[in-house]
Order: sequence, then structure tokens, then C-alpha cells
Amino acid sequence: MHNLGNYPRHLFWLLTLLVTLCSIPVTAGDDQQEFNLARFLEIPILMSPIVSPDGGQVAWKQSQRSLEDDKRITRLWLGDVGENQARQLTFIDGDADGLAWRPDGALSFIRTQDEAGQVWINPLDGSEPRPVTEIESGVGAYWWSPDGKYLAILADPEDPEDQDEEDAEEEDADPLAAEIFEVEEDRQDWIVFDRLEQPDEYQQVWIVAVGENGPSSQEDPRQLTFKPWNPQHIAWSPDGKTLAVTFNPRFSGLVDEEQQVALVDVETAEAEVISSVDRHSSYASFSHDGKKLAYYTDRDAEYRAYLNLKDIVVRVLASGETTVVTGETRITLGGSGSTPEEAPVWDKDNRHLYLRAADGSNLDLYKVDTRKKTMVQLTDLEGNMGGMSLSGGTLAYLETSLDKPGTLFVGRPGKKMKEMASVNDSVDGFNLAPAQLLRLSGYNGGFVEGFLFLPPGAGMDEKLPAIIEMHGGPYYRYGNAWTTRYPWQVLAQQGFAVLIVNPRGGTAYGDEFLRGVHRNFGTDDFEDIMAAIDDLVDRGVIDADRLGFTGYSYGGLMTNVVVSRTDRFKAAVSIAGIWNYVSAMGQNNPQLFIDSYDQPWDGDLQRMWEHSPASRADKIVTPTLIMHGTEDHPVDPRQSIEMFSYLQLNGTPSRLVLYPDEGHGINKPSHMIDYQTRELQWFRHYVMGEEEAVGAEVPVPVEN
Repeated sequence: MHNLGNYPRHLFWLLTLLVTLCSIPVTAGDDQQEFNLARFLEIPILMSPIVSPDGGQVAWKQSQRSLEDDKRITRLWLGDVGENQARQLTFIDGDADGLAWRPDGALSFIRTQDEAGQVWINPLDGSEPRPVTEIESGVGAYWWSPDGKYLAILADPEDPEDQDEEDAEEEDADPLAAEIFEVEEDRQDWIVFDRLEQPDEYQQVWIVAVGENGPSSQEDPRQLTFKPWNPQHIAWSPDGKTLAVTFNPRFSGLVDEEQQVALVDVETAEAEVISSVDRHSSYASFSHDGKKLAYYTDRDAEYRAYLNLKDIVVRVLASGETTVVTGETRITLGGSGSTPEEAPVWDKDNRHLYLRAADGSNLDLYKVDTRKKTMVQLTDLEGNMGGMSLSGGTLAYLETSLDKPGTLFVGRPGKKMKEMASVNDSVDGFNLAPAQLLRLSGYNGGFVEGFLFLPPGAGMDEKLPAIIEMHGGPYYRYGNAWTTRYPWQVLAQQGFAVLIVNPRGGTAYGDEFLRGVHRNFGTDDFEDIMAAIDDLVDRGVIDADRLGFTGYSYGGLMTNVVVSRTDRFKAAVSIAGIWNYVSAMGQNNPQLFIDSYDQPWDGDLQRMWEHSPASRADKIVTPTLIMHGTEDHPVDPRQSIEMFSYLQLNGTPSRLVLYPDEGHGINKPSHMIDYQTRELQWFRHYVMGEEEAVGAEVPVPVEN
């Protein structure tokens, strides 16, 4: 087995591959540039548009990876809505996250220095930006009070009540007990768990007074919430007296399964949970007159959060009366996932709400009439709607597609929008063809939607070598949106047809489709994918003898399922995937299985084992490349290590690559170029039959 810590050797290997990749001749016209992995990873993207309170300005981030510097570089931009002109605000390499507007029109953001993020403001009057917080542990997120004099922030807890109790216990203790306590206090080499999670580590809500031009010296920061709460999102009431807090009452921040909404008094810290305890609820938003509160909630109490469509509930604060205002819609509200990604936005009329919602592969803007309980689609985009902001009557949103990295539009909701900025010119000259949206046959009379990328100049009747990719989740879906992670267009330009698929278990196709993998991971969704592949083979689009499969996260799980259930693929690449559902229950955050199986630690334990790829380990013959981050908490890297061990014992061609200091997303540019280069080489070697491309060393099976 390779020495995984031999990074100088790997660096030499990687540089050699990059030189090889960059020298591959272009197969299209002489004026076409090659869209290789390095160029893909350095494509700039637009992020986080935010409209000023008066609607006159919009700020956003433009971000780009630098392979040379091995980091992501982010710059802030500012646009004048009336003049439709934009200018760059920042030029340094420091982080800039959490864009927001102070109510007086100063732009704010989080900048990290000395490993602690602080809230900074740029008054936009020509003066230099300056910090307005000095929180020792740093600020995780923040929200401005309506008068701009306070911030509600998320920061590390400091629990004086617990400290007082500990002090009192020390004073009352006998000398021997005190001596034992002192010995324990001197040693820090153990970790004690009383629960699956560590609530002492959760950031809590603090109220922080801020000055106009810097931190306030008049009031000390005040902690408002305490463990075991794990707060996630905050909304201020218009009078500044109440916070609507979305929080987890039990499980960690890795999964937002049990989120609830509470009203917290800013002065007294008294809290009232207003959402139903048996339904996931999140992302509250106060109406402008302060009389109503809107938030998302599970539709069906019988199923847990991942398996639920969401409704929007409006609560009349004076009476406590609640009303569902979204009327049994089948689409996915609040983004692409089964749990929302952002709060709905109230119109100034205190009647209508705006939100993004996914319908199949589309993601558009919708308007909800809270009186009539109706929804109207306001946009019909060619691509998908990215970040959205509405303030002062001005709407700003990003639109991307699978061949265009992004455009920022501004205007009035429901009216013709103007282009404020775009990075689409960064892919000019690469001949990136739009992916084709296909509706393919699914399992047992069902259907599968997917996008097909073809090599430049290729037609639908050429029996092309193909790579199939499954999305993560499983409660998610692929849409017509630019990706910063998956190099589908690069693979297409290397001569592969690439199919990205939305089998059952995904979002935006209704509740029956969403629940298609309930207690059935890797079964009917696997059959959906196989049926879709058969459909393309029957149409003559792809070659049944030259197929590869890959996926990340649940897509990695599905890759492991595929190689354990069939030998029809020439190669597979599994990234951050689950291999053994039973051991994963104890290694990972267990919420995914708690949602998806019936008491998985007891009732469905045997069923989970039978569904696990590990239960069919002896059947795997497909050459498989396995990659994982060493600090991945949602999916423990031991899952990939365990799979690799089984494949090696089988004598199956395989390779394991572990990336240090990477979580569930492998994000460092040098690591990304490495794992994507390995993936491309793997498919070229085993699917295309190119001997010069890198494959696995010959394994040595263990014989009985």
C-alpha cells in the first residue's frame, strides 16, 4: 500500500499529471481553448448579494480560487442600482463573510484576523473600514438591531451560572475531594462525553452594543441563550425588543433535524418556544409592522425533517393564532434541500412573502399572498436562482446555469430586471455547451430527470463512453446551476458523456418521490439510475461497455452501492461516502439514519446491514478510487478506510487517498486539483483504456 503521508512524492506526481493534462491536444477548432481542471477551479463566482435598506445599492462578493496561492480570494463589490454601475470595494486577501447593511447604510461584514472573526463596517464615505466588535473568541454570525446600536451575534458561550455552581462546590468540598479536583484540573488529556453531542461547544446568542465607529465601551456583551440550545438563525422584531431564534434543542449543528423557533425577550432573556415540538421549524421573519411572524415548518408530523415537504406558517403575535399560507404545494420551499436555506422576505405591505423554491430542476422566485394562501411564480429562469435579497423595494438575485457561472440582476419584483454584474465572460472561448435536460425511464414505471453533457461536436447517436454521477443528500437534487466542485464540463471536453441524475429520494418532485428511499437507501434509487442508464444505452447515446460511476457524500454511498450490486461499470470513484450503514450509525452523526430508517439502532438494524455495500463486499470487482477528508464529521473517514480494506483483501484494484485537515467538503485548492486529477486519470485509464493514465497498483488478495 502507498505511504499516504509521502506528500513530496505526491506533489511531484501531481505536477507531472498537470503538465500532462495541460498538453492534451484540443479536439475542436483551433480557436477553442481547453477547459481543463485548473481553469475550471479558478473560474470566479458571484456570491451573497445584499440590498441596502433604501434599495439604492447592492453589495456582493466575488470569489475565486488561486491554485498558485492555494487559497480562495474574495473581494467585495458595490453597485448603484439607479446608475447600474459597480465598483470593487476591497483589494486585500483577508476574509469577508456575512455581508449585511447597518440600518444607517453602512456596509458590514465579518473579517478574520488573528484567527478571530469580528464585525467590521465600511461607512462608504471614503473612510477606512473599521471593526465594531472585539469578541475574544470571534463572531460566528450576526444580525443588526433595527436602530443599529446593537448586534445579536453567535459566539462561544460563557456560562456564569455554571461557574458559580463550581465555585460553591469547591468551597463546600472536603480537603480530599478538593485535592482530587486539583489533580483532574491539571490534566487535560481526556475527553468526557455524557451525550452524543457536546453542548458546551455550541455558539450561543449574545447581545453586543456597538458604537458608530467602533466597539462600545458603555455596555458589556451579554449572553442571551445557554446550552443545550444550539442557535442557528436570528430575526429582530421591528421594535428591537424580541428575537425570533431558530435553534436545535438537542442534536449537533451537523444536522438541523430538530430545529424549533422561539421568541426571546432581549431584555430579560425569557424564551417561549412557539413552533410545534414534533415538527422541524426554522428561519423566522417578522413583518415590517411587527404584528406577524412567518417561518417554515414540516407539513407532516408522521415523518421527520428530511422526509417532509415544508409549509410556511404565519403567526399573529398578539393572539398566537397560526395559519399555513402555502397551501399543500408539491415544490420545495426555501431552496433546493429538504430543509430551507434562508428566511422568507416580507413585502412592505405586510401581506406578501418572497422566497426561492425548487420545482424539479428549476429554482425560481415565488410570491406568497398570506391572505389568499396562494403562490405565484415570478421568474422563469433559464438557469437557477442563486442568492436573493429584497429591501427598499429592490430585488437582487444571482442566476447561474450549468454552462454559465453567474450574473447578478437587480430591479423591482415582478418587473424586468437589469444586469448589474456577470462573470460569464470567464468561460468565453471554452465552447461549453448547455447540458441537455432529459426525462428518462425509472424503476417500476417511474422516471428520472437528469442533465447530459456531451463532448464538443458530439451527437446523440455516437455510443460515447460515459460517466454517471449521483448527487449528495440523498434529499437534494441537481438543477441547472453552475458548480464550483464537480468538473462535468471538463470530463465532457475529455471525450466523456456525463449524466448527472435525480433518482427517487431527491427534492423538488413531491413527497412521494422524496420518500422513495425511506428505509431503502441504495435500493430503489439504485434501480432508478440503472433504468436511466439502460434508456440512454437503448437510445444509442452511451456505450454499455464503457461506463464509469462517481459521487460525493450520498453520491459516494451510491457509488459504493453500485459497485457492490453490479459489475457493469469499468471504474468507480467514491468520495466521502458511507460503506457500512451499521458502523456508520456509531461513527457519524446518526441523524441521517434516524430520519430514514425505523429505530435504526434496533428495529431496522438487520435491514440496514442488508442494504449496506459492506454486506456484499465479496462481490466487488470494479476498480474503485476512494477519497476522503481526515476531519470529516458527517461521514467518518473510517467508512472509506473500511471499504478500502475489504477491496484490498478481495484483490479488487483500488486506491485510498486521505486529505489532511479537510472536512466533509474537500476545499483546499491543492487538494481539489489533486482529487479531481486523480478522478479524471482513473476514468481515462479504466473506461477509455488509456494505459498512460494512472490506475491502481496490482492488489494482493488474501487467500484462504
